[in-house]
Amino acid sequence: MENSIKKIYELLHSPILTPYNLLENVKLDNYQYVNYYKGDQGTICEMLCTFIDGANVKYFYQFDKNDYLFEVFQEKENGVREKVFTREEELQNRITQYKDKDKIPSAM
Repeated sequence: MENSIKKIYELLHSPILTPYNLLENVKLDNYQYVNYYKGDQGTICEMLCTFIDGANVKYFYQFDKNDYLFEVFQEKENGVREKVFTREEELQNRITQYKDKDKIPSAM
């Protein structure tokens, strides 16, 4: 239960990941580029990653004005973009899990 509280706290008060953390990916052989640009809500980091099977996937990390990560999307070669992470959804999931654990009666 302590781990659940820690995760909830991190989602509320921690950047989780910053744009600066992603810069190191450009040094990895399977990353073609790491680009940064301004979005409506803050910084966007776009990265192109090549997997072992040769598939290319673009990742879009969206940060708010305080450099807190709030969304991650991936876009496959077919152009389909899917959400990988949303801070708000993850927070709600963690809170629900925490509440559900609290409902489970402990064995005596």
